[in-house]
Amino acid sequence: MKRWDRFRAAPWRRLPWVRGTLMAAYPLFLVYLCQLITLQDGAAVAAWVDGHTAAVFWTYGVLFLAEAAVLALTGRLFPAALAVTLPTVLFAVANHLKEAVNGAPILASDLAMAGQAGEIASFLRPGMDLGSGTAAGLWLAAGGVALAFLFSRGRGSRPRRERLLGGALALSLLLNLLWGPAAAALLPGEEGESQSQRNDRLGLLAGITAALRESAMEAPGDYSENSMNRILLELEGRQEAADSGGTRPNVVLIVSESFFDVTRLPGVTFREDPIPTFRALREAYGGGTFLSGAYAGGTGNVEMELFTGIPSAFPGAAESLTSLSGEDAYERAPSLVKTFAGQGYQTVMVHSYNDSLYNRARNMPAIGFDTVLYDRDFTVEKTYAGGYLSDGTLARQLIAAFEAKEEGPIFLYGLSMENHQPYFSGKFDAPSGVDYDAPALTGEALGAFDALVHGLRDADAALGELVDYFSDCEEPVLLIFLGDHLPGLSLEGGGSIYARLGAVDSSDTGDWDAETMERMHRTDYLVWNNYGAEPAAPETVSVTGLGVQILDWAGLWKPLWFTWVEEAMEEMLLYRERLFVASDGSAWEEPPEEYAPLVATYRALVYDMLYGEGYIAPELTGYTPETP
Repeated sequence: MKRWDRFRAAPWRRLPWVRGTLMAAYPLFLVYLCQLITLQDGAAVAAWVDGHTAAVFWTYGVLFLAEAAVLALTGRLFPAALAVTLPTVLFAVANHLKEAVNGAPILASDLAMAGQAGEIASFLRPGMDLGSGTAAGLWLAAGGVALAFLFSRGRGSRPRRERLLGGALALSLLLNLLWGPAAAALLPGEEGESQSQRNDRLGLLAGITAALRESAMEAPGDYSENSMNRILLELEGRQEAADSGGTRPNVVLIVSESFFDVTRLPGVTFREDPIPTFRALREAYGGGTFLSGAYAGGTGNVEMELFTGIPSAFPGAAESLTSLSGEDAYERAPSLVKTFAGQGYQTVMVHSYNDSLYNRARNMPAIGFDTVLYDRDFTVEKTYAGGYLSDGTLARQLIAAFEAKEEGPIFLYGLSMENHQPYFSGKFDAPSGVDYDAPALTGEALGAFDALVHGLRDADAALGELVDYFSDCEEPVLLIFLGDHLPGLSLEGGGSIYARLGAVDSSDTGDWDAETMERMHRTDYLVWNNYGAEPAAPETVSVTGLGVQILDWAGLWKPLWFTWVEEAMEEMLLYRERLFVASDGSAWEEPPEEYAPLVATYRALVYDMLYGEGYIAPELTGYTPETP
């Protein structure tokens, strides 16, 4: 105790110029740490700082004022340093991990899932290396906080009112810096700027702040009741009646986690087919390429785009299709599920995981599902594979849900989990058992790839179970099976399996051109039925237009909204951040000028339905009465 008292009374701890210098320099130290964890290289940080001084000083000002506010309120340097260090460093580490696993930085819309951080962390590879820059950054952060502790001292004798006034002044200056003229001049970038580009231009902290400033979708410049009614009149003249031939089939949609035809990867020779059921069914019944709106993750946004037909590029930077800011946005949204319900279908979703991600507990009932079943609700015997409920279990639960359906047709949506990341050697109890050669893959990379093959093989077997069951079903069944997105196959210490195999030139998605982006958004799909129908299966169908295809395959009526989506798909297939794909497969980072009228109309319709006055929303999303 005496030693502690002597330490507290040490005169060097009371030197004001030392404490003042430390306080002033500490935020700059944090800017460096944040960029070190982000870029993983000290030389790269120095080069970035040298070329981005405005962003450095703006970020410094934000951190300094935040530190000053806590210091004013507490009178101590240690809690002030801790208050700015912890969120800064933890955010930088989380961003680095997401980039390492999914090849993309944290988006503003990802912050809506901050409460599920522990759940998301379970998707990381066991023993995953944080990187040398991260390790150095964490050690330096600990040293900085320790130094602040050494020079910290008690509150002193300043009156409470003076401390509150000092804190209020610092906070008011902070808010002005965040939202005032300086931010307005520095933070906005070019239209369509990606989060990676924001982070390169502004640094991690200013980059995410710039995205948050954009908030929700803004009203188009020509948005008015007259402009909406003109669009409505054009659409009403083109709506066609459905022709189901008197058959209303049960519709089963399976979105299989990270499923794709792995045999098309370069650098791998398969001596036996890892997905024989899928490939045989696609050949016999129809299918092709599925153009997803995501790469390496983001299943929730893929399914929401599929159900709504809303391009993921339209929501503001601070939200996504799973976190729309409008209070009743999902009730107002058009929906494939609502379209089925409006035509007398029971609507059921079965997901072999929980409801903790993507706001599914709130959003799925809002877009029209009568019943939503998660892993805890399964009634069949559960088996696990790769750390998750097996695809075989999902298949059995889907069959159980079909057998328990009410009289009349059902729209049954199944979402798998077994093949979800992480991929690593030992993920499954045994190797895949598939015979193949991949000379470029050894050690960790080969183990991760084999885990992927194992998951794909099991997904294919589960598809076989479902087709075997529905083949003997007396009721008509239309089944659509697809992969939600390509898997993220990043490796320890950087790089990816795709780069090792020669599928891409760089593991960094920020380096990809539009053609590479388009190629890495392709999975596969098939459409099967047991009643002799011959649905026309396009060679490529996008996530935005798949809902239209499903209604056509089932021979069901389409609301005006899906009539519009069908027409839009004649010119474009996909529009997401950094990728616009035309109907002929041409890809650009942003829509060319010739597509501006189409995009403007599409955007205006979405705004009217989700956020605007709803001038024509009822006509777009209305449904016919239930048919007998």
